[in-house]
Amino acid sequence: MLKTLGSDLVGLANIHPVGTPAPVRRAVILAAGMGSRMGSLTTTVPKCLVEVNGIPILFRSLRVLAAAGVTEAVLVVGYEADQVRRRVGATFEGVAIVYIDAPLFDQTNNICSLWDAREYLDEDVLLIEGDVVFDLDVVLGLHEHPGSSMAVADDRAELSGTVVRHDEFGVVTSFVLGAGRAALVDVKSVHKTVNLYLLRATELRDTILPELCRQVESGNVQAYYETVLGDLVAARQLRDLVAVDVTASRWYEIDDHRDLDNAEFMFLSPDEQYDRVQTLHGSYWRHGIIDHAYLYNLHFPPQAMLDHLHKEMPELIRNYPVGQAEFDRLVAQWVGAPTENIVAGNGAAELIRVLGEHLIGKMTIAVPSFNEYENALRPDQLDRVPLHAESFDVDLDAFAESARRAGSDVAILVTPNNPTARVVSRADVLELDRRLSSHGCRLIVDESFIEFSRGGRAESVEDDVIGRPNLAVMKSMSKVFGVPGLRLGYLLTDDREFAASVRGHLPIWNLNGFAESFLRYLGRYRADFDVSCELVRDTCQSFYADLLTVPGLAALQPDANFVFCKITTPGLTGPAVARRLYVEHGILIKDCASKSMPEADRYLRIAARTTEENRRLVDALCQLQLDQP
Repeated sequence: MLKTLGSDLVGLANIHPVGTPAPVRRAVILAAGMGSRMGSLTTTVPKCLVEVNGIPILFRSLRVLAAAGVTEAVLVVGYEADQVRRRVGATFEGVAIVYIDAPLFDQTNNICSLWDAREYLDEDVLLIEGDVVFDLDVVLGLHEHPGSSMAVADDRAELSGTVVRHDEFGVVTSFVLGAGRAALVDVKSVHKTVNLYLLRATELRDTILPELCRQVESGNVQAYYETVLGDLVAARQLRDLVAVDVTASRWYEIDDHRDLDNAEFMFLSPDEQYDRVQTLHGSYWRHGIIDHAYLYNLHFPPQAMLDHLHKEMPELIRNYPVGQAEFDRLVAQWVGAPTENIVAGNGAAELIRVLGEHLIGKMTIAVPSFNEYENALRPDQLDRVPLHAESFDVDLDAFAESARRAGSDVAILVTPNNPTARVVSRADVLELDRRLSSHGCRLIVDESFIEFSRGGRAESVEDDVIGRPNLAVMKSMSKVFGVPGLRLGYLLTDDREFAASVRGHLPIWNLNGFAESFLRYLGRYRADFDVSCELVRDTCQSFYADLLTVPGLAALQPDANFVFCKITTPGLTGPAVARRLYVEHGILIKDCASKSMPEADRYLRIAARTTEENRRLVDALCQLQLDQP
């Protein structure tokens, strides 16, 4: 769906109703640039032939233009011009190709490339830059306006280049280039140019072409051609250039490797995107994905704390952080424990890996559980104790006895459990520690989600560790504090020799300056943190209640910020549901097929987010009709 800014949505089915302009016959594509920011990709290949998912940018553009009714494409070439001629040929997908050389492509900007093609600006023209990938509906939307028009989209932080302002009818009132854009305070007041224009013959002949020639002939050869359009709009000589919003359509301008990565993801099919997501393990926000898979506090840190980090960012980037031992001290300040009893890691995952590779001989673990623990050891080192098949509670007697029989030197208890979100009471944890200590089996309790349990921190055994050398607590600060990008975790133990052994396998700099700054400010925001945890608990319980209404899904009441669900419809699997949810609704959840449990592929783990996002997910699940085999 496309819209002219200030107008109602226009359906693609009505793109060429009777009385509207016919498709434009000619396109001019500016493809002379070297693409130096693309590095080695453009050492021997021009930027316009860089491949997006195996297809050169220029090939994509020409195929779209052919589908839009274009019969002639004028290519302005410069860098590796012969290669462009050889690979594109005299015709492409039924489009006749005209080549125009830009002899000064390496000394001038694209204003000269457009000037080089001036003889072909004598009729309606689609003007396109050679580094933009786009879908057919972007081009078709420009035909809706009888005058000249340009494709624009919502501005985003990762985008660079020119933006425009427009009035309530979509008529462009100003171009903002270069330094002017950097000075913008309110990006919502502007739209990013897509670098795709439909310029009508009248405006080209009477206004645009004369000004283009005047500027080039006066020596303004280092400018962008948008300077010409901007000057004409500012002088009110180009009064009817209309911005057409293509935010909902697929397009991307490719200037560097980051752009190429984003474009390649965008131009995958939803199924292909889902497969790609499974290999990323994060940064889903870059692709606009609603992430109900990862488990973290969405309501912390507060903006004031983020502002502190933002102010310190230049120094944090330019300077070394403190060493690992000082991180132990900073974490200890928050925990309220002696520094010698804390080991700070690059997320709990780093500490788990150290334990598995160096300090555990045999491990008993209640399953299903957090996969990192099982993945850190060989299969012969694992003693898995299944949770109760229906309640998913831990049988403490069976757990302790299994650890004794297996001769385990370490037992892992995750509470609240991941993925079941079930909690083991503080009293039961302490009793389990008493039993295991008599067998020489250390109990490590992972409490990464304990603040989100209905009992809150009262269910934690952290305050019981000192004085119990057999008991240790593992904590992912990344999850509970909502800072997974900082990668923070710690181990708390009263066995200082054990702590020193773990610490001895860590590098001196295992954490970064942003994590250091976060810890230094954290104490100021304890009250904000407590409020955020309460909000997480309330939101998740409401989310659970809503999930109970989804046909074909059985939800287990959570004691964390996520809900464990079983698919009750025979033949329907978690991986299939998770894929459909992404493909049809752009929402990511976690299937439990990789968990150590019976019928693992029939379970889902769904993170609670904001109330609005939770409702959207519940609606999407209902639309999937999970009760239908």
